[in-house]
Amino acid sequence: MTIAFADIEDKFGRLFGFIRHDLEQIITLDPGGNYAVATLVACACETLERYRYGSGEGANAFSRLLPQGPFQTIAKTLYNVLRNGFVHHSNAADIRVDGTIVRLAIAWREHQHLSIIEIDGIPNLVLNVTQLCRDLFSSFDEYRAELERSGEARDRFFTTYRLMGTRDITVPDEIAAWQEILRSHRA
Repeated sequence: MTIAFADIEDKFGRLFGFIRHDLEQIITLDPGGNYAVATLVACACETLERYRYGSGEGANAFSRLLPQGPFQTIAKTLYNVLRNGFVHHSNAADIRVDGTIVRLAIAWREHQHLSIIEIDGIPNLVLNVTQLCRDLFSSFDEYRAELERSGEARDRFFTTYRLMGTRDITVPDEIAAWQEILRSHRA
């Protein structure tokens, strides 16, 4: 049986609406938190890919934020340097291309998205987070439209949502701690 869009609409809003709302709030700041935004965009790509395509890596969803041509070829590398660098190392790794070091420059509004700027003689590929957010929001809108028209997409979303939905606590000490926390809340 195919799930109706009305049965998943609130779940979609909970997942992608919260991400969108938080990013919209952050990008209104001046100056903003460009590293925080870039990290959240990268992580949101993982979520989008998990629900839309059944994989949790994120590189394919990230590639949809980039224009056709050479950026599609380097999308996976960009995604991995951005996401894994910020999430695991608080900084993006340098990229060596045929002996030339290239860095990522995370810009707020001041530099054109996907342009190259020289910083201390080193080429930096600019990722403008304001533009990345707009592109991510477009991907969310495309996915919503896909869910509205495709029963297969809705079923995949619903199945993934259910799999991610509940964490059963089975460790006795942790159960006791949760019970204590909940008792103190009721008091």
